[in-house]
Amino acid sequence: MGTIIFLILFPLAVAVALLILKTDKPRDIIVIGGSAIIAVASVILVIQNFSSGGQYFEFHSEIIGYVMMGIEICLAVLIFYLGIKYKKYLACVLAAIQTPLLVWFELTVGHKIEVASNIYVDRLSLIMVLIIGIIGTLICVYAIGYMKDFQHHHAGEKDRRPWFFFLLFLFLSAMFGIVVSNNLVWLYFFWEITTLCSFFLIGFTKTDEAVRNSFRALIMNLAGGLGFVIGIIILGNYYGTLELSQMLLIGTMGYSVAAPAIFLAFAGITKAAQMPFNSWLLGAMIAPTPTSALLHSSTMVKA
Repeated sequence: MGTIIFLILFPLAVAVALLILKTDKPRDIIVIGGSAIIAVASVILVIQNFSSGGQYFEFHSEIIGYVMMGIEICLAVLIFYLGIKYKKYLACVLAAIQTPLLVWFELTVGHKIEVASNIYVDRLSLIMVLIIGIIGTLICVYAIGYMKDFQHHHAGEKDRRPWFFFLLFLFLSAMFGIVVSNNLVWLYFFWEITTLCSFFLIGFTKTDEAVRNSFRALIMNLAGGLGFVIGIIILGNYYGTLELSQMLLIGTMGYSVAAPAIFLAFAGITKAAQMPFNSWLLGAMIAPTPTSALLHSSTMVKA
């Protein structure tokens, strides 16, 4: 389990370091070195677990749950502020509904539900880990040269590359969390982080078109996030579980889990930009090329 935790926390640490560093050479070293370490750790995780077929990890910590809840509230406040600032009020409405709804559930019904295994690793999730850990980090390395050229063509503007690389590695951290989470509340937490990262990456240039497209992506993914929350609440209230594995087990026992499954599928459809939510991914093309590569090949669609 140590390798799993490492793959979630190490990209986060790299992201923070890149946010602080303002010069090219140290940034290049950290991006290349950090990417290599993440790729190797991904391969190690596969070697450790591929033969087992599927393995559950308990990893119980009530503090982690409260930290996630606090971060979710902060993200909702940030979305609400940005929605007001740019007059995108639908984003405000969605943020004002889904986060309080989930917090209410977590503090009431959800608090009483025991989660046996917060993390689950099977061969499918290991394949996703390889895609994120190898393809995702290659995109980050490619972004070094691309963003130097990008900054050269925007020489009169503030150098915001530290923010860009911070978002890339935060994205990788969240994606590792998504593909190994068995606890749906945990999965939702990482899910929403990718939503915010997508929003900031798509709107990176801050042009009117970039801002408009970033909010289109945000609103569609927030709608999916609301569906995710409703699916969690139905599953917790009527089936007494928050584990994805238990939901599947209940379904194989002949009980209908169609209602939560529909809402979770809706979240997946919006995240993967399937029709009729495909327009946000087309709008993402306005972002620097590494953003589009990350959204298409190694992260969002896999979620």
